[in-house]
Amino acid sequence: MYELFVLGELSIGPKHGYELQYILKSTIGPFRQISSGTLYPLMSRLVGSGFITQRDEPQEGGRPRKRYELTEAGRLRFHELMTAPLEHGTDIGLTFQFKLNFFGYVDPRVQLDTLEQYLGYLQVDRKYIAELEPQVRAKPGIPEPKRTQVLRMFSHRRCVTEAEIGWVTEEIDRLKRKPVI
Repeated sequence: MYELFVLGELSIGPKHGYELQYILKSTIGPFRQISSGTLYPLMSRLVGSGFITQRDEPQEGGRPRKRYELTEAGRLRFHELMTAPLEHGTDIGLTFQFKLNFFGYVDPRVQLDTLEQYLGYLQVDRKYIAELEPQVRAKPGIPEPKRTQVLRMFSHRRCVTEAEIGWVTEEIDRLKRKPVI
């Protein structure tokens, strides 16, 4: 997931590691941060895989800064990650956000496929909630205060999921109406 983000940012242009970390922190929000201990080993793996290059830039009075740039193999890997199906799991929302962030670098068909895959995930989640909610209502032995809170949690999840479904559906419709150039 972070590989997609790094390769996508470098497809826009070369960056220093601290720039990538700043952009990533800004993108994922204030509560989910990426540490240098996660980012820099990833960068080393990407260099080792030949997806990016690293160049030291001398600094006046300090140690050199590392500047990273995408290779042709990295461009191919970025495109491969952008076209890969979304995996249903705990990070699907963040992976979707990363892909959405780089929609301008892939053709509309890839954008549409990604949106439709995420819509499918959301619909599965909505169905899961709809099936589980009556079971919680009917299950004996759940203390009433607990049942009330679980049902409130389901209500919240349902509202958030419905809002996302609405937004994604609008994006799909917008893309389908967009003239092909």
